[in-house]
Amino acid sequence: MTSSPLLGIEEPRLNAPIFIVGAPRSGTTLLRNMLNRHPSIAICRETDFCRLVFRRQRAFGSLSDVRNRQRLVKQYLPTRGVQRMQIDLQALEPTLLREGTSYAAFFASLLRFYAQAYGKRRYGEKTPRHALFTETLCEWYPGATIIHLVRDPRDVVASLLRLDWADQNALGNANLWLRSNLAAHRSRHRPKYLLVRYEQLVAQPEQELKRICAFVDEEYSPAMLMPNHDPTADRPWLRRAEESVTTERLGKWRKQLTADQVALIEWLVKPHMQTFGYEPAGRSPSKLTIVGGVASAAFDAARRRIGEFPGFWSFFTRSTDLVEEETAKERFRSRRLAAAATPEKCS
Repeated sequence: MTSSPLLGIEEPRLNAPIFIVGAPRSGTTLLRNMLNRHPSIAICRETDFCRLVFRRQRAFGSLSDVRNRQRLVKQYLPTRGVQRMQIDLQALEPTLLREGTSYAAFFASLLRFYAQAYGKRRYGEKTPRHALFTETLCEWYPGATIIHLVRDPRDVVASLLRLDWADQNALGNANLWLRSNLAAHRSRHRPKYLLVRYEQLVAQPEQELKRICAFVDEEYSPAMLMPNHDPTADRPWLRRAEESVTTERLGKWRKQLTADQVALIEWLVKPHMQTFGYEPAGRSPSKLTIVGGVASAAFDAARRRIGEFPGFWSFFTRSTDLVEEETAKERFRSRRLAAAATPEKCS
């Protein structure tokens, strides 16, 4: 039995993080905001730790070596996710250098520091793409809670198609939904895995939050449903997630997607829809629609790979320079937005 670094008492659950995962646009920010309002729980926004740091473990080396910890701290603390935590980074640095003697310990130290900064005794994190790493997180932290938030794939795709950073085709985004949810679902054998459906969360928020609180051994707090302003919410979807819970975005796909788009989505994910409690509309796509959808997804993926090449090049040639990779990807995003906003010239 280990003692809590925050309270100095022996209570193992305090050392078991709470992770919110799922496909992008599934309501993970909304749920994060709700849990973060709990008087005892601190859930930080996306750290992207597994992608940015853990998959570079060969480049950074063993964190048992203080020199490797110093290099990681120097590169990781300036990243957007850490900067948006609004915590004392000067105090965080020596804490990570002292406690972060492995990748698991480093990540836990970061989350504990965030919780302590806000006077909370439970800690956790929300990065949707950590759905791909849930088994790793459970191995790092026995007893960790995985809250897998899932949303109707058609609503997820409809939402993604309206965002500049996502694929601009239905099939590619449906595949993202499928990969994310199947990866997270692999941890369903874990005793602390909890599946939450977005539709139930917004339709019966108090009931669902009480269920979640009971699962993580905390009392429900009405404060979880009280909207509050977060100064780090610098994107429209982040600001919307701060508002009062509403069901108005349920079933938006019926108006925002074409019949062919719906058919393509269901063609890809239909075998798994009922696993998560969703029913297909029933229409099958024609062979021509499938060929067109696959071609569009392949073209979009290839274009994205080409556009993101500077970021990939940075990853392979300067793999410990995390800010440079973020900057390269942001430049690509800016160029993509500029190109989308420029009207095509008539020939």
